[in-house]
Amino acid sequence: MARIPMGNFGNAMPEVDRIQMPQRNTGQLAQAVKNLGDSLYARAEQKDKQLQEQEVSAKRLELYHNALDEQEAKVKLDDVMTTEMSEQVTLLKNDVSNGAMTADAASQTFKKWSDERYKQLENDMPMHARQNLKNYWDANSTKQTPGFLPLQLRADVQKGVVLADRITDIATRYERKQGREYLETSLASLNLPEADKQARLYNYETTRDVLDIDGRISAAVEGNNIADLQTLVSDLDNGKYGYIDGPTAQQKKNMALSRIDALNKQAEVQENKRVQVAGKLFNDFKTQVMTGRALDDDYVNNVGESVKGTEHEGEYQFYKQQSLNFGRFSKLSTSEQLKLINEQKAKAKNSKSADPASEEKILGVYESIYAEKLKTGQNNPNQLVAEAGIQVNTIEPAELKTNPKGAAQKIVDNATSQLALKDNNIKLAPISQEDLPNAKKAFDAMSVNDKLNFIGGLISESKGVQSGNAIWGATLGQLGGGDLSYIMAGVARMNNFKSTQGEDVATAIISGTQALKNKQLIMPKDDILKQKFSEYVGNSASGNTANMSFAAFKSIYAHLTERNSYRHKDKDDFDEGMINTALSMATGGVYDQGNFKNTVGGKIKDWKVSKPYGMDDTLFEGHLAKGYAQIAKQTGLSVSDLESLRLRRSDRRSPKGEIQYDLINERGNPLQVGGVVWRINIEGATK
Repeated sequence: MARIPMGNFGNAMPEVDRIQMPQRNTGQLAQAVKNLGDSLYARAEQKDKQLQEQEVSAKRLELYHNALDEQEAKVKLDDVMTTEMSEQVTLLKNDVSNGAMTADAASQTFKKWSDERYKQLENDMPMHARQNLKNYWDANSTKQTPGFLPLQLRADVQKGVVLADRITDIATRYERKQGREYLETSLASLNLPEADKQARLYNYETTRDVLDIDGRISAAVEGNNIADLQTLVSDLDNGKYGYIDGPTAQQKKNMALSRIDALNKQAEVQENKRVQVAGKLFNDFKTQVMTGRALDDDYVNNVGESVKGTEHEGEYQFYKQQSLNFGRFSKLSTSEQLKLINEQKAKAKNSKSADPASEEKILGVYESIYAEKLKTGQNNPNQLVAEAGIQVNTIEPAELKTNPKGAAQKIVDNATSQLALKDNNIKLAPISQEDLPNAKKAFDAMSVNDKLNFIGGLISESKGVQSGNAIWGATLGQLGGGDLSYIMAGVARMNNFKSTQGEDVATAIISGTQALKNKQLIMPKDDILKQKFSEYVGNSASGNTANMSFAAFKSIYAHLTERNSYRHKDKDDFDEGMINTALSMATGGVYDQGNFKNTVGGKIKDWKVSKPYGMDDTLFEGHLAKGYAQIAKQTGLSVSDLESLRLRRSDRRSPKGEIQYDLINERGNPLQVGGVVWRINIEGATK
């Protein structure tokens, strides 16, 4: 602050010229000058005093501001100390209390934090008060650390108690004497009062007494051993368990007595129940024996114990003694079983018996086993395969589409297992009864191409396998739910049948079968279709062959209807051209041989015979002429005599697999000369 000069201001006055005053006024002038000087001096002195007062005020203001800055800094420190420092102390105290940190480590950690935190705050502190503020911070920081040590001491005691509890728990896992030694040794190293240690040893023995008693009760109850419970009651009365108090001993005694009553009641109830359910258990046992399957020894013995002393014991002994015979009988094929049954019946009728009642009973069981096996062989032959100890493949529905080859392999494997049973009464059914509903649903949902892929794969896997055609035919019969069109599609795919225009017959059949599911599709009445079919095939097809051919014809007609976008006006409407095309594709062609005489001299009109697939009449007649000539040459019969015989497609093929035709007379007997049946062979025609 600039200082104002003090003292005589005379030199600072401006210079003035001397004024000549009149002599007569000299005294007055002197007095005036004196008065003026006094006045100026007084003013200067007053101004200097004012300046001094201003300096004092400024100094006071500076000191006030410094004090205010220091106080503000202290408040800031107080804020940090009551929040961050307090939180830090709390965290460290928690760690010390929990035994996670020692008091010394907590003090060091806190000091480090305090120094680092103040260093962060120091730049914001006023320069003139930094030392005072540092001292203030350190003083408050130092006050915090003494509280750590008591916490550590308390934590050490608590840790010792917790450790002692864990040691006691571990001791109870040992054998009693070994556990006592372990507990004594471990407690000796802990800083616990001696009274506490002795109390823990006593409590250990008390706990072991209780555990021993509870263990004896549990073991006796589990083993239904009433005698052990009675011994325990005596031991409690005699004071064997000296570490438990009177009320506890009485409570354990009451528990043992209660268990004795419960076991007695349980035994009584079980005996009553055994007698009551003996009949049911015996009937179940009888049913199991009659299946002929091997029975578990434990099961047989348990049933024996259950029926012992009851009215069912005698019957049980009979079926038990015969169970091996029934088991052997069940392993026979149904044909062998029937043969044995008939032999037993004949023996019973023609000879005397020492125990006819038992023999009649045995025969009745045999007949029941036979009937059940016959039923199973027809409905679910895979069950017989499983009972023979052979693994049965489960057919997963998704596999039919995603892995048709794998599904086909499983199906063929199941079928070959069924055939390996060598039982003529088994109806081939490669897909198990329990798998069939979902498999049918999956097959039905497949597209035309997916179905054709599966059918092709199934036929391919069946090639070279004994009865391969029967295997894939039975499978398609199962999946199609009896719809014979699928089997005919298999025949068409196996033989690669094509129409005269080159259309794939298998595709046409499957496509038409899919189309028939459309309820909006208008088709001719079945009566009309059957009439057209019958007129076309005549006598050339009958039985199952005719049924399959008709199913294929109907499906192909539906396919042609959709392909040609033909709309029937009603169920009486049909297209003759599509009818003829469908008939040709379904049958492969029919040859009209003409009229013949029957055994009574009547006429057989329009005798028809199926031709090799797709062969026209001219080519077929050429093969016939060649065949007639060969037979005439070798038998001496005339060609005209041979032509007077009706043709019938033979179920016998040539060594090369070629189609052959029998020559039958009016009685339906094939031509036989010199003990040889003569047939016309259609060279090169295999389908």
